Amino acid sequence: MELRGRYKTLIEEVAKRKPLTIVEIGTHAGNSAIAMIDEARQHNPKGVFYYGFDIFEMADKGHKAFMQKEFNGKKPVTLGEVKKRLRSHGIKHELFVGKSESMLKKFSPNRFIDFVFIDGGHSIETIESDWNYIKYLMDKNTVVIFDDYYENRDDFGCKKLIDALEKTYRYDVQKLDPIEKIEKNDIVLRLVKVTKI
Repeated sequence: MELRGRYKTLIEEVAKRKPLTIVEIGTHAGNSAIAMIDEARQHNPKGVFYYGFDIFEMADKGHKAFMQKEFNGKKPVTLGEVKKRLRSHGIKHELFVGKSESMLKKFSPNRFIDFVFIDGGHSIETIESDWNYIKYLMDKNTVVIFDDYYENRDDFGCKKLIDALEKTYRYDVQKLDPIEKIEKNDIVLRLVKVTKI
């Protein structure tokens, strides 16, 4: 599967950083996990470790209001399906099931985190919560990529958070190309890269 648009940019950022450990908030079916790991392995043939967070099949179990709040229209996948898929690609991993706020609160990795992709819930509250946990795992070598920077919306997505981070002067914030337009939702979005200064 050939990656295009912002997902191609995501993999280019993995190639630049050459991470040994990747965290993804919003694993879903594992597509971006596999693409990121495949790229990272080209630079680290001895192995790359992946931590993934998602609600998986919880989305089918009475969480309709939560899914609407998070602007998530993806079809749910099961934890078992994703584990099987990651194993079939030989990916060393640990997956966490549940809302990212409660899962990240308990997250205590035993290795340095050098690359993070935040693409879970789309509500302002959830993205801010994800960031508030992830920022404590960063050092100056950690790269954090946010999806869902909406150029034309600030009522959901990471725009408010990113615009505020730009004013702190504690982080280097780079809005990445390309800018994509999703016609059916009338949104214009891109990825954003954040590192510590």
